[in-house]
Amino acid sequence: MDLAAELGVSQSWVSQTSRGVKDSGIAKVQRLLNRIGWEVHITPKPEDDPVKRRNFVAAVGSIAFIPSPKVGPYQDAEYVRAIADRLAVARYEQGGIPVASTAMRHLKKVGTAISGKDHKLQSAASDLACETARIFYDSRRYDLAQRAGSFALDLARRAGDVDGQANACSALSRISIDQGHGDRGIVYARQGMSLPDLASARRAWLKLRLARSLALVGGQERAARDRLAELSDTEGLSAHEKADMKGNIGVALAGMRAYPDAHVAIAEAVKLSEQCSPLLLVAYQAWQAEAALGAREPMMAAAHMAALARIAPMVSSARVDSHIAGVLTLSGRWADVPEMRQAREHLRSVQPD
Repeated sequence: MDLAAELGVSQSWVSQTSRGVKDSGIAKVQRLLNRIGWEVHITPKPEDDPVKRRNFVAAVGSIAFIPSPKVGPYQDAEYVRAIADRLAVARYEQGGIPVASTAMRHLKKVGTAISGKDHKLQSAASDLACETARIFYDSRRYDLAQRAGSFALDLARRAGDVDGQANACSALSRISIDQGHGDRGIVYARQGMSLPDLASARRAWLKLRLARSLALVGGQERAARDRLAELSDTEGLSAHEKADMKGNIGVALAGMRAYPDAHVAIAEAVKLSEQCSPLLLVAYQAWQAEAALGAREPMMAAAHMAALARIAPMVSSARVDSHIAGVLTLSGRWADVPEMRQAREHLRSVQPD
């Protein structure tokens, strides 16, 4: 009776649940246990099938994260970090445009973290701000992307989070690169690389940002190639990061007109992206077409454009839309070639209104 009273349920409910007669559902059990100071933790058995475990994780990934009842949701570091992770998944799956307003709504809720003393919350909020910056970058809303990236950097500094600072510097460098501001991209990349005790994967991203920034500055191609050469054996990257890094390497090479090497790198990025991200797949398929056009190989470009037309509707990304517009402009000189004419028609049909 005491337990029933403390939980706020009937004695018969406690009796039936304890005997396995009644299944209340894990969410209700978690809420009730929180009332008496208990938490639910789910851990895999050592003998569990890893494939089944991955399927289970994927299935529950859409379930809302329930914060501790002791604080508001946006004052709970794990809750904020979970939001950042979910936004990243949505961006990789859909592109930045569909999730931009959601990201901004969440980011506005964590603004108070900057003046507090909860370093874990500041670090989590920095992750959320970084992901928001990437979402706005993909939406080509550069002013908002820059503000979110700067906010992420400030939060990470207040938290004393070196990895968070490096992550923010990488995001800010990426935003600068996409705007063609190589000098500013170099500053952010070097600022991140000067931080102590960086993980190898984080340092590799900063080297990549530096290489792409250098490639935008006249007379720095040799330095850019040297930085790219240092990335061949990078470890500790997720599937998304491997695809994105390989694609970025190819884009940098294409920018320096090293087309044979660029084709190889971007083709590998497309292959890797097929397994993990519609956004990356569409983006690097577009870059494949651009690189082929830059190398004056219209037949190769037409094949990539036809493939791009089939997959472009999978995502909603201003960055991808801009690349498609660029491909159509560059391909105009070969518009009389039948294969190119057909590829251009297909690609125009999937352009946003």
